[in-house]
Amino acid sequence: MAKDTHYRYYVEGECEVALLKTLRTDYQCIKPGKIEQFNVLEKKLTWARIRQLDKGTIVVLVFDTDTDCGNVLEENMKLLKSSHMVKAIFCITQVDNLEDELERSCKIKIVREITNSKSDSDFKRDFIALRNLRQKLDSCKFDFPKLWAKQPKKNYTHIENEADKIRIR
Repeated sequence: MAKDTHYRYYVEGECEVALLKTLRTDYQCIKPGKIEQFNVLEKKLTWARIRQLDKGTIVVLVFDTDTDCGNVLEENMKLLKSSHMVKAIFCITQVDNLEDELERSCKIKIVREITNSKSDSDFKRDFIALRNLRQKLDSCKFDFPKLWAKQPKKNYTHIENEADKIRIR
């Protein structure tokens, strides 16, 4: 990684923040960078937020594909592309959502097995509260290359899943 290259991850929710921090720090399998909760499918980026980026920043957008794409994502990408602070934009599409990605990348039948949650509605709360996420993922035989490995369908076929661009081999 060049000295003047910075990574900024915009992720959909707190579960993604927890996962990416674990991938960045504990596993050291993604490019280091700042991770920020910001749903690029629902919220519009502002110039004030973009001005906070360092020159040469690679922006990584992590989002679910189980909802309609809408225009917000396209507007956000257009705004990022027009900024001289942004070197590149990588999209990581979670097909269909984070829970599905975790089920595909772990040897589990249902995502609740990671946290031993009693219900699906408890899973997110329990996942966010985990202080030993790497150990939990390891116990579920987490296979990082299987995470974010599928290409999106339906409304997202025009967006390439660029997860390989942030992976550290």
